[in-house]
Amino acid sequence: MAQVVPFRGLHYNLARIPHLEEVVTPPYDVIRPQERESFAARNPYNMVHLILPQARPGDDLLHNRYTRAAALFRQWQKEQVLVRDPQPAFYYWETEFEHLGKMRTRTGLAALVRLEPLSGGVIRPHEQTFSAPKADRLELLKSSQANFSPIFSIFPDPRNLVMDQLRQGLPEAPLMAFEDTGGYFQRLFRVTAAPVLKAVHQALKHLPLFIADGHHRYETSLAYQKLLKKSYPKASPRAAFNYVLMYLSNIYDPDLVILMAHRLLGGRRLKHLEESWLLTRLNEYFEVTPLPAASPTGNPYEAFLQQNLDEVAGQGTSFILLGFGRQAWRLHLRPGVRQKLLSRQMHPALAQLDVVVLNYLIFEKILGLDAKAQDDQETCKYTSKIGEALTALSQGEASLAFLLNPTHIQQVQEVAEASLIMPRKSTYFYPKVMTGLILNPIDPKEEIVIPD
Repeated sequence: MAQVVPFRGLHYNLARIPHLEEVVTPPYDVIRPQERESFAARNPYNMVHLILPQARPGDDLLHNRYTRAAALFRQWQKEQVLVRDPQPAFYYWETEFEHLGKMRTRTGLAALVRLEPLSGGVIRPHEQTFSAPKADRLELLKSSQANFSPIFSIFPDPRNLVMDQLRQGLPEAPLMAFEDTGGYFQRLFRVTAAPVLKAVHQALKHLPLFIADGHHRYETSLAYQKLLKKSYPKASPRAAFNYVLMYLSNIYDPDLVILMAHRLLGGRRLKHLEESWLLTRLNEYFEVTPLPAASPTGNPYEAFLQQNLDEVAGQGTSFILLGFGRQAWRLHLRPGVRQKLLSRQMHPALAQLDVVVLNYLIFEKILGLDAKAQDDQETCKYTSKIGEALTALSQGEASLAFLLNPTHIQQVQEVAEASLIMPRKSTYFYPKVMTGLILNPIDPKEEIVIPD
C-alpha cells in the first residue's frame, strides 16, 4: 500500500525573498541553456543555481558543480533564505493556467511518499528513462541530500475524497500566492490539523500511484536509498531517505491536461535520407497524404498543423511528418496493420498508442533506430510546441519532425496497471510542477512521523 505522509517542508523565506517569481523555475529537464542563464541572472537565489549547477575548469571528484550546489544550499539555509516549517504538514497546491482559451485550476498536494520498488505495483511508472540524466541527478542528490523538485504522480479517486478532506483543513490565507515566470498562478496552503492529516493519509493508503512526470528522479531516489541503506544498516524503516517528495493529483481532475511530446530526429544517421525512399517505405504501413508546404514559421501555419491533428484525433492512429525542405504529410495507419504486426509483438494496451506505432514501425523497422540510438539525445529530441519543431527544422537542428496527438490519461493508467512501459517522453503533463515552492531536506538520521 502507498504510504503518503506529511513533512516539514523547506521553502523560501518571504521576508528575505518577497518576489517568488524571481526564484522558482520549471524542472531541470525542460530548461534550455539560454533559459538557464536567464534564470541565473534573475536572482542570486534562483533555484537554477541548485538544480542546474555549472561545471568549471579544474573540477575534480572533491570540488565540482554538485559540491558547489550543495554548499550553496547549506549557505541559503544558514542565511535563512530557506526556512523549514516547525511541524509536519500536507501542502495543498493550486495551479491556475489557461489552456485552449479556458482558465483551469489543477489541484494537488505536496507530501512525502515511501519509496517502493517499481515492480511492486504500489508506485507504477509508465515511461522509459535515459541513462545520463539519472547519473547526473544521483550525483546532485548525493551531494545536496535534498529533493529540490517534487515528482509528479497521479492517483485514481473518482469521488475526489482526498482533496475534499484536505480542503477541510485549509487555513484562511495561503503560505504563498504568486504568478510564476510561465504565467501560471500558484497558491500553496500549509495544512497541519492532525485529524485532516490522518484522514488524507488513510484515504491514500489503498490507492496506487502512477508516476506522471519525474521517472528519472524516482529511479535516482531508489538508487540513493540503496546507497544509504548500506551506510546506515540499522536505520529505521521511517528514516528520511526511505521517502521522496511528490506532488500528487487526482487522475479524475477535469483540469489535468496532457500535451504531446513531438519527436525531432537528426544526427548523422538521417543526414543522407532520401525523401522518395522514405515515402515508399511509409506507404507499406500508412496512407500518406501530402499537406500544403510550410510557409515561413509563424502562428498561422502552426494553427494549420494543429487543426490537422485535431481533425484526426480519436480516428485511429495518425500523425504528421515534417521534413525535406519543410514539406508535410499526414500519415494514417492502414487497416489491419495494427492487428497483423503490432498486436502480435506487444500487449494490446501498447499497440493502441500512437507513439508506440511511431516508434515500432518508423523509428525501428524503417529507420533502423535501435534503443541506443533513441537514447542518444542528439538523434532524438522532444518538444511540446509545434513552433519549436518548425524552428528546429528550419535551422537544421533536426531533419525530420513527427507531430502527434496527446496520449489519453486512460491509456496511461492502462499501461501502468499492466506493468508495461511506454517509450520515453510519451506524455507531457501540462503545466509542469514548478521547482522551488517546497523542498525536502534529507537527514539520514531523521525519522518520518506517520499520522496513525
